[in-house]
Amino acid sequence: MPEHRFPEASLTITLKPCLVSREETVKAYKYKLKPSAKVVAIFEAWLAALCELYNAALQERRDAYSINGISISKKDQSAQLPDIKKERDDLARIHSQVIQEALKRLDLAFQHFFRRVKESRIPGFPRFRSRSRYDSFTYPQSGFKLDQKRKKLHLSKIGSVELHLSRPIEGEIKTCTIKREADGWYVVFAVEENEPKPVVMMPDKTVGIDVGIKTFATLSNGEQIENPRFLRNRERELKKAQRRVSRRIKRSNRRKKAVCLLAKKHQRVARQRRDFHFKEANKLAKKYRVIKFENLNIKGMVKNHHLAKSISDAGWRQFISITAHKAEEAGGEVEEVKAAGTTTRCSRCGQDQKMPLDIRIYRCGSCGQIMDRDHNAAINIKERKGRAVLSSRRRDAVVEEARTYRATDPESPTIARPRV
Repeated sequence: MPEHRFPEASLTITLKPCLVSREETVKAYKYKLKPSAKVVAIFEAWLAALCELYNAALQERRDAYSINGISISKKDQSAQLPDIKKERDDLARIHSQVIQEALKRLDLAFQHFFRRVKESRIPGFPRFRSRSRYDSFTYPQSGFKLDQKRKKLHLSKIGSVELHLSRPIEGEIKTCTIKREADGWYVVFAVEENEPKPVVMMPDKTVGIDVGIKTFATLSNGEQIENPRFLRNRERELKKAQRRVSRRIKRSNRRKKAVCLLAKKHQRVARQRRDFHFKEANKLAKKYRVIKFENLNIKGMVKNHHLAKSISDAGWRQFISITAHKAEEAGGEVEEVKAAGTTTRCSRCGQDQKMPLDIRIYRCGSCGQIMDRDHNAAINIKERKGRAVLSSRRRDAVVEEARTYRATDPESPTIARPRV
């Protein structure tokens, strides 16, 4: 049994493993595929056909409403698929559930659109997808089989594909998504975990965390997490790769190679940032039962063009989301508190005073307290009551949300499409 010592109290507490009752959760397992050239050609052909179907279904919905004032549902469009497959051989070669899932993505895009309208947010009408931006297809129920011993994935109407099985899958596989990324093809399994796992409950300790740019995060106990600045450190290399793309002739093979090289460099930065977030979140989840962050308006903050790149490079929202996931696994929770006044208010006496960004030391004019401004803010965050942040582990997390327009959807050009 693990023992935890607390020097300030000179006590030794023995924590017993216990079973924490949790609801059924869905976890994503991602593996690198090793497809042959023939299988890659099939993947590309399927994505092209599904992208065309998605755009045609969107066009039909737009035209039906703008011309006749009629709303078309997913059920109406799915009923037309058998007739379409008789006319289009490329769609007939695709698994039936994969085709239906493409229409489901469009339906989800409209559901999100109407939800944002009800919430009085910028709605963002579902938009058309280019082939370069339609990068995945999903087997939602059947049509796939994973052989973990032979490390092969059997896909209906495609064949067998080898994969790099880096870790075993624990649970029941619900969906299988084939995804194209800059460095190759991947498979993502949505796995349902039914059995609760033994969790060592951590001491009832709470910590407040103030995220920032100079230091990535400052804890209420004074600890600091340095900002690795992955994007800034590779900015010169990325600019050079971007200029190489700009010099290439459009639609040429050399441009395609340059674009692929640039995408790989950006992918490397994103993976470094995500790995850093996972490691730091895991450390926090093992130490604290309750972890508190500010509820920041990050979308509004990135409108400051002097700080936008640094804020995006830090990836605060991704870090909070990953921490919530790790804390939930460890039996803890993450809370978000109101951000107003955490920096300007003294953590000892509660006095408010102005704190411009260039002033890094907090000097209270009332009680005389002197400390780092981020440390002061972290203590205020710890003492506030917050709202629990729920982990985003849900079944539809594997499927991409359709890309949308920011405001009104301009008229799109006529496209060659199958009849839907």
